[in-house]
Amino acid sequence: MADNFLYIPFINPVKFFDVDQEDLPKYFTKHFDEWEFPERLYDWQQPEDYVQIWQTTDIIPLQFESTFDPIIVKLLNSDGIAIITLPALIGLPNKFYPNTFSFEVAMSLADLPTGCYRLQITAGAAGPTQKTFLSNKQYISSIQIENSLCLEYWNSRFHEDVVFETGIKFQFRVHGYFGLLDPGRKDEQYRDEKYNPTILNSRTFRQWPVHFGDEFGLPDDIIDLLNRIWSCDNVLIDSKSFGISDGGKFEFIEIDTYPKRGVKLIVEEGINRNSKIFKIDTDPNKKLMHSIMVDKKVFGNTGTQNSDDTVPVITAE
Repeated sequence: MADNFLYIPFINPVKFFDVDQEDLPKYFTKHFDEWEFPERLYDWQQPEDYVQIWQTTDIIPLQFESTFDPIIVKLLNSDGIAIITLPALIGLPNKFYPNTFSFEVAMSLADLPTGCYRLQITAGAAGPTQKTFLSNKQYISSIQIENSLCLEYWNSRFHEDVVFETGIKFQFRVHGYFGLLDPGRKDEQYRDEKYNPTILNSRTFRQWPVHFGDEFGLPDDIIDLLNRIWSCDNVLIDSKSFGISDGGKFEFIEIDTYPKRGVKLIVEEGINRNSKIFKIDTDPNKKLMHSIMVDKKVFGNTGTQNSDDTVPVITAE
Protein backbone atom coordinates (compact mmCIF):
# COMPACT_ATOMS: atom_id res chain seq x y z
CA MET A 1 0.00 0.00 0.00
CA ALA A 2 1.36 3.43 -0.95
CA ASP A 3 2.32 5.87 1.78
CA ASN A 4 0.12 8.90 2.41
CA PHE A 5 1.69 12.34 2.32
CA LEU A 6 0.67 15.76 3.61
CA TYR A 7 2.57 18.83 2.39
CA ILE A 8 2.28 22.05 4.41
CA PRO A 9 4.07 24.69 2.26
CA PHE A 10 6.40 27.00 4.16
CA ILE A 11 4.88 30.00 2.37
CA ASN A 12 1.62 29.59 4.30
CA PRO A 13 1.27 32.54 6.70
CA VAL A 14 1.24 30.22 9.73
CA LYS A 15 3.84 27.61 10.61
CA PHE A 16 2.79 24.23 12.02
CA PHE A 17 4.65 21.69 14.16
CA ASP A 18 4.05 17.97 14.65
CA VAL A 19 2.74 17.46 18.18
CA ASP A 20 4.32 13.99 18.15
CA GLN A 21 7.78 15.29 17.23
CA GLU A 22 10.28 13.07 19.04
CA ASP A 23 13.13 14.67 20.96
CA LEU A 24 15.97 12.22 20.39
CA PRO A 25 18.82 12.50 22.93
CA LYS A 26 21.25 11.62 20.16
CA TYR A 27 20.82 15.07 18.57
CA PHE A 28 21.28 18.44 20.20
CA THR A 29 20.10 20.84 17.47
CA LYS A 30 16.40 21.66 17.28
CA HIS A 31 15.75 22.83 13.75
CA PHE A 32 13.20 25.59 13.23
CA ASP A 33 11.03 23.49 10.90
CA GLU A 34 10.38 21.00 13.69
CA TRP A 35 10.36 23.02 16.94
CA GLU A 36 8.73 26.20 18.19
CA PHE A 37 10.91 29.25 18.70
CA PRO A 38 11.33 29.11 22.52
CA GLU A 39 12.31 25.43 22.36
CA ARG A 40 15.10 26.10 19.85
CA LEU A 41 17.09 28.52 22.01
CA TYR A 42 20.55 27.68 23.29
CA ASP A 43 21.52 27.98 26.94
CA TRP A 44 23.59 31.10 26.32
CA GLN A 45 20.76 32.93 24.55
CA GLN A 46 18.33 35.22 26.28
CA PRO A 47 14.97 33.46 26.90
CA GLU A 48 12.41 34.90 24.47
CA ASP A 49 9.10 34.06 22.84
CA TYR A 50 7.33 35.17 19.68
CA VAL A 51 3.58 35.61 19.18
CA GLN A 52 2.19 36.14 15.69
CA ILE A 53 -0.34 38.97 15.36
CA TRP A 54 -3.70 39.32 13.60
CA GLN A 55 -6.68 41.65 13.66
CA THR A 56 -10.30 40.57 13.53
CA THR A 57 -10.40 42.33 10.14
CA ASP A 58 -8.00 39.70 8.78
CA ILE A 59 -8.59 36.33 7.12
CA ILE A 60 -6.13 33.43 7.42
CA PRO A 61 -5.94 31.52 4.11
CA LEU A 62 -4.09 28.18 4.13
CA GLN A 63 -3.34 25.60 1.45
CA PHE A 64 -2.09 22.04 1.85
CA GLU A 65 -1.24 19.33 -0.65
CA SER A 66 -2.33 15.85 0.37
CA THR A 67 -2.95 12.34 -0.91
CA PHE A 68 -5.67 11.71 1.69
CA ASP A 69 -8.47 13.39 3.60
CA PRO A 70 -10.18 14.70 5.69
CA ILE A 71 -8.10 17.67 6.77
CA ILE A 72 -9.69 19.72 9.55
CA VAL A 73 -8.42 23.12 10.71
CA LYS A 74 -9.43 24.41 14.15
CA LEU A 75 -8.80 27.61 16.05
CA LEU A 76 -8.14 26.81 19.70
CA ASN A 77 -8.40 29.34 22.52
CA SER A 78 -5.92 29.54 25.40
CA ASP A 79 -7.78 26.69 27.15
CA GLY A 80 -7.41 24.41 24.12
CA ILE A 81 -11.12 24.63 23.25
CA ALA A 82 -12.02 24.80 19.56
CA ILE A 83 -13.65 28.14 18.74
CA ILE A 84 -13.73 27.63 14.95
CA THR A 85 -13.73 24.31 13.08
CA LEU A 86 -13.36 24.26 9.31
CA PRO A 87 -12.91 21.32 6.94
CA ALA A 88 -10.30 22.08 4.27
CA LEU A 89 -12.03 21.94 0.89
CA ILE A 90 -10.50 19.78 -1.81
CA GLY A 91 -9.44 21.69 -4.89
CA LEU A 92 -7.35 21.14 -8.00
CA PRO A 93 -5.16 18.08 -8.50
CA ASN A 94 -1.48 18.89 -8.07
CA LYS A 95 0.15 17.74 -11.31
CA PHE A 96 3.59 18.26 -9.79
CA TYR A 97 2.93 15.64 -7.10
CA PRO A 98 1.16 12.53 -8.48
CA ASN A 99 -2.08 11.51 -6.74
CA THR A 100 -2.03 14.72 -4.69
CA PHE A 101 -4.80 17.32 -4.41
CA SER A 102 -4.76 20.83 -3.00
CA PHE A 103 -6.84 21.52 0.10
CA GLU A 104 -7.75 25.04 1.16
CA VAL A 105 -9.31 26.85 4.06
CA ALA A 106 -9.98 30.57 4.61
CA MET A 107 -10.59 31.36 8.27
CA SER A 108 -12.33 34.64 9.05
CA LEU A 109 -11.36 36.15 12.41
CA ALA A 110 -14.36 38.49 12.60
CA ASP A 111 -16.05 38.91 16.00
CA LEU A 112 -13.43 36.91 17.91
CA PRO A 113 -12.57 38.22 21.39
CA THR A 114 -9.07 39.57 21.83
CA GLY A 115 -6.68 36.92 23.09
CA CYS A 116 -4.07 34.26 22.34
CA TYR A 117 -4.98 31.30 20.15
CA ARG A 118 -3.40 28.43 18.25
CA LEU A 119 -4.34 26.81 14.97
CA GLN A 120 -4.62 23.03 14.85
CA ILE A 121 -4.60 20.67 11.87
CA THR A 122 -5.90 17.11 12.12
CA ALA A 123 -5.16 15.05 9.03
CA GLY A 124 -6.80 11.72 8.30
CA ALA A 125 -9.62 9.75 9.86
CA ALA A 126 -9.63 9.15 13.61
CA GLY A 127 -7.28 6.36 14.55
CA PRO A 128 -3.61 5.53 15.00
CA THR A 129 -2.66 7.00 11.60
CA GLN A 130 -4.24 10.42 12.25
CA LYS A 131 -1.71 13.24 12.51
CA THR A 132 -2.08 16.44 14.53
CA PHE A 133 -0.16 19.68 14.00
CA LEU A 134 -0.18 22.85 16.11
CA SER A 135 0.83 26.36 15.19
CA ASN A 136 2.83 28.78 17.29
CA LYS A 137 0.91 31.31 19.40
CA GLN A 138 -1.44 33.64 17.51
CA TYR A 139 -2.56 36.91 19.10
CA ILE A 140 -5.86 38.13 17.64
CA SER A 141 -6.93 41.69 18.44
CA SER A 142 -10.39 43.19 18.08
CA ILE A 143 -8.81 46.66 17.79
CA GLN A 144 -6.28 47.96 15.30
CA ILE A 145 -2.69 46.94 16.05
CA GLU A 146 -0.57 50.06 15.70
CA ASN A 147 2.64 49.93 13.66
CA SER A 148 1.67 46.71 11.93
CA LEU A 149 1.67 45.87 8.22
CA CYS A 150 -0.74 43.60 6.36
CA LEU A 151 1.04 41.73 3.56
CA GLU A 152 -1.07 40.10 0.84
CA TYR A 153 0.81 37.90 -1.60
CA TRP A 154 0.24 35.43 -4.41
CA ASN A 155 1.91 34.16 -7.56
CA SER A 156 0.65 33.93 -11.13
CA ARG A 157 1.35 30.19 -11.30
CA PHE A 158 2.43 27.19 -9.21
CA HIS A 159 5.16 28.30 -6.83
CA GLU A 160 6.68 27.21 -3.51
CA ASP A 161 4.58 24.00 -3.59
CA VAL A 162 1.34 26.04 -3.73
CA VAL A 163 -1.21 25.66 -6.53
CA PHE A 164 -1.88 29.38 -6.98
CA GLU A 165 -4.06 28.51 -9.97
CA THR A 166 -6.89 27.96 -7.45
CA GLY A 167 -6.95 31.73 -6.93
CA ILE A 168 -5.65 31.65 -3.37
CA LYS A 169 -4.18 34.88 -1.99
CA PHE A 170 -2.33 34.71 1.31
CA GLN A 171 -2.37 37.28 4.11
CA PHE A 172 0.26 37.86 6.77
CA ARG A 173 0.41 40.53 9.49
CA VAL A 174 3.64 41.62 11.14
CA HIS A 175 4.87 44.58 13.15
CA GLY A 176 6.62 47.09 10.91
CA TYR A 177 6.68 50.53 9.33
CA PHE A 178 7.93 52.47 6.32
CA GLY A 179 11.05 54.59 6.55
CA LEU A 180 11.76 57.83 4.70
CA LEU A 181 11.58 58.09 0.90
CA ASP A 182 14.77 57.31 -1.02
CA PRO A 183 14.08 58.73 -4.52
CA GLY A 184 15.58 56.90 -7.48
CA ARG A 185 16.26 57.76 -11.11
CA LYS A 186 17.66 55.91 -14.12
CA ASP A 187 19.34 58.24 -16.62
CA GLU A 188 20.71 57.83 -20.12
CA GLN A 189 22.97 60.77 -20.81
CA TYR A 190 26.10 61.94 -22.57
CA ARG A 191 28.36 65.00 -22.68
CA ASP A 192 28.44 67.13 -25.81
CA GLU A 193 31.51 68.69 -27.46
CA LYS A 194 31.57 71.39 -24.78
CA TYR A 195 31.30 68.70 -22.10
CA ASN A 196 27.83 69.79 -21.09
CA PRO A 197 25.76 66.97 -19.55
CA THR A 198 22.80 66.15 -21.80
CA ILE A 199 19.89 63.89 -20.84
CA LEU A 200 18.63 61.47 -23.50
CA ASN A 201 16.13 59.69 -21.33
CA SER A 202 15.29 59.64 -17.64
CA ARG A 203 12.88 57.54 -15.60
CA THR A 204 12.10 58.25 -11.97
CA PHE A 205 10.94 55.84 -9.30
CA ARG A 206 10.33 55.87 -5.57
CA GLN A 207 11.70 53.47 -3.00
CA TRP A 208 11.48 53.16 0.75
CA PRO A 209 13.11 51.12 3.50
CA VAL A 210 10.57 48.91 5.26
CA HIS A 211 11.39 47.84 8.80
CA PHE A 212 9.86 44.51 9.84
CA GLY A 213 9.42 43.63 13.50
CA ASP A 214 8.95 45.74 16.60
CA GLU A 215 11.66 46.67 19.12
CA PHE A 216 11.96 42.98 20.06
CA GLY A 217 12.75 41.76 16.52
CA LEU A 218 11.74 38.63 14.64
CA PRO A 219 12.75 34.94 14.90
CA ASP A 220 14.36 33.07 12.03
CA ASP A 221 11.20 31.29 10.85
CA ILE A 222 9.36 34.60 10.34
CA ILE A 223 12.37 36.00 8.47
CA ASP A 224 12.30 32.86 6.32
CA LEU A 225 8.60 33.49 5.59
CA LEU A 226 9.29 37.12 4.60
CA ASN A 227 11.95 35.91 2.18
CA ARG A 228 9.50 33.46 0.59
CA ILE A 229 6.77 36.12 0.41
CA TRP A 230 9.02 38.34 -1.69
CA SER A 231 9.66 35.47 -4.11
CA CYS A 232 6.04 35.90 -5.31
CA ASP A 233 5.29 38.14 -8.30
CA ASN A 234 2.47 39.95 -6.45
CA VAL A 235 3.08 41.47 -3.01
CA LEU A 236 0.89 44.15 -1.45
CA ILE A 237 1.66 46.07 1.74
CA ASP A 238 -1.50 47.58 3.21
CA SER A 239 -3.25 47.18 -0.17
CA LYS A 240 -0.50 48.81 -2.30
CA SER A 241 1.77 46.83 -4.67
CA PHE A 242 5.51 46.81 -3.93
CA GLY A 243 8.54 45.02 -5.33
CA ILE A 244 12.12 44.62 -4.16
CA SER A 245 14.57 47.14 -5.58
CA ASP A 246 17.32 45.85 -7.88
CA GLY A 247 19.74 43.78 -5.85
CA GLY A 248 17.65 44.32 -2.74
CA LYS A 249 18.65 42.14 0.18
CA PHE A 250 17.53 41.88 3.77
CA GLU A 251 19.57 43.87 6.25
CA PHE A 252 19.66 42.80 9.90
CA ILE A 253 20.16 44.42 13.26
CA GLU A 254 21.65 41.86 15.64
CA ILE A 255 22.65 41.82 19.30
CA ASP A 256 24.91 39.14 20.75
CA THR A 257 23.06 36.39 22.69
CA TYR A 258 19.69 37.89 21.70
CA PRO A 259 17.82 35.35 19.51
CA LYS A 260 15.71 37.75 17.42
CA ARG A 261 16.69 40.35 14.85
CA GLY A 262 15.44 43.55 13.32
CA VAL A 263 14.92 43.37 9.54
CA LYS A 264 15.08 46.06 6.86
CA LEU A 265 14.27 45.71 3.16
CA ILE A 266 14.34 48.34 0.39
CA VAL A 267 11.15 48.22 -1.70
CA GLU A 268 9.77 50.27 -4.56
CA GLU A 269 6.30 50.73 -5.98
CA GLY A 270 5.12 47.69 -7.90
CA ILE A 271 3.37 49.92 -10.44
CA ASN A 272 5.57 52.88 -11.38
CA ARG A 273 3.23 55.66 -12.50
CA ASN A 274 3.67 59.37 -13.05
CA SER A 275 0.17 60.39 -11.99
CA LYS A 276 -2.10 59.89 -9.01
CA ILE A 277 -5.14 57.98 -10.26
CA PHE A 278 -8.36 58.62 -8.37
CA LYS A 279 -10.77 55.70 -8.33
CA ILE A 280 -14.04 56.23 -10.16
CA ASP A 281 -15.30 52.76 -11.03
CA THR A 282 -12.06 50.76 -11.24
CA ASP A 283 -9.29 49.70 -8.89
CA PRO A 284 -6.26 51.97 -9.51
CA ASN A 285 -3.93 49.50 -7.80
CA LYS A 286 -4.39 47.01 -10.61
CA LYS A 287 -2.06 46.96 -13.58
CA LEU A 288 -3.59 48.43 -16.73
CA MET A 289 -4.47 46.30 -19.77
CA HIS A 290 -4.41 47.91 -23.20
CA SER A 291 -6.16 46.87 -26.40
CA ILE A 292 -4.57 47.95 -29.66
CA MET A 293 -5.29 47.36 -33.34
CA VAL A 294 -2.48 46.15 -35.57
CA ASP A 295 -2.09 45.24 -39.21
CA LYS A 296 -2.64 41.59 -40.01
CA LYS A 297 0.87 41.38 -41.43
CA VAL A 298 1.95 41.29 -37.81
CA PHE A 299 -0.95 39.45 -36.21
CA GLY A 300 -3.89 38.02 -38.06
CA ASN A 301 -5.77 35.19 -39.68
CA THR A 302 -3.61 33.52 -42.34
CA GLY A 303 -6.76 32.12 -43.98
CA THR A 304 -7.44 35.38 -45.81
CA GLN A 305 -5.31 37.50 -48.13
CA ASN A 306 -6.81 40.87 -47.16
CA SER A 307 -3.73 42.83 -46.16
CA ASP A 308 -5.70 45.49 -44.30
CA ASP A 309 -7.29 43.10 -41.82
CA THR A 310 -6.89 44.18 -38.21
CA VAL A 311 -7.21 42.03 -35.13
CA PRO A 312 -7.47 42.96 -31.45
CA VAL A 313 -4.40 42.18 -29.35
CA ILE A 314 -5.42 41.92 -25.72
CA THR A 315 -2.01 41.23 -24.22
CA ALA A 316 1.47 40.36 -25.39
CA GLU A 317 4.64 39.36 -23.55
